[in-house]
Amino acid sequence: MAITLGILLFIITVSTLISFLCTRSGSQLLPSRIRRIPVAEETRDFERGIDEATLTTYPKVAYVEVMASPEQETMGACCSICLADYRASDVLRRLPECGHLFHVGCVDPWLRQHPTCPVCRTSPLPSPAATPMVVGVPPSGTGTA
Repeated sequence: MAITLGILLFIITVSTLISFLCTRSGSQLLPSRIRRIPVAEETRDFERGIDEATLTTYPKVAYVEVMASPEQETMGACCSICLADYRASDVLRRLPECGHLFHVGCVDPWLRQHPTCPVCRTSPLPSPAATPMVVGVPPSGTGTA
């Protein structure tokens, strides 16, 4: 019985010592081994929001006007950002490309940080693909004989 207790105490002591040495040496070597990459800064540069001048050009509508419009049945009754129901006194912002509506106080901070609609991820900025291209047609009468 005494031998079993002695062996058990020895195993516990050795495992505790090994655990302590491994975690201590690992924490000292960790900063020098790992090369840190500032990912957040890179993504912040990649995705810029909409500037204030563009944001103010997006239409604001009173919720009362939305309720009176025929498209009201297809619109949601709550803001998809804060999930609060719209009230008659609320002022909403309509995104030009997709037509989604949000509280001005909810969507403006979002658009300052992200260049897309919070629901469908469509960019409210007009894309170059949406701009019609002018195709050059040679004038008539010029040809090879």
